[in-house]
Amino acid sequence: MYYYINDPAAGISVPDPYRRVMTPLFMGDDPDIHGVGFSIHITEWEPGCAVDNHAHADATEAMYCLSGTGIATTDGEDHPFIPGSMIVAPPGVFHRIENTGTEKLRVLCIFSPPVTGRSLRDRAYAAVADAEKSGADTAG
Repeated sequence: MYYYINDPAAGISVPDPYRRVMTPLFMGDDPDIHGVGFSIHITEWEPGCAVDNHAHADATEAMYCLSGTGIATTDGEDHPFIPGSMIVAPPGVFHRIENTGTEKLRVLCIFSPPVTGRSLRDRAYAAVADAEKSGADTAG
């Protein structure tokens, strides 16, 4: 059995232009979860913030909206992202979430197979570096 309590102090802060906080709850780099086929984290975006359009080569990501409102885009198709809604991106499916509301957008993210906290941070920071190099417009 596993028991975890959300610890916002453990959050991974991602800088602009893809500003958000990802808080690992149950991750693949935790030595106590060997053999478990998934990982879980919470991602939080302030109003106006978004994640880059990306895909995962080897993992399925399920994203469940806990609170707030936004737009979830999968393979170029926009969907309202409201509490109780979920998108699932199998390997290779591009996806993006933007907070279009007036309050924090909180999303429960589940990866299978599990990812590590380090891989979450590394992928997010690589996207930030790529955006800075290209000078790409990341709004909307």
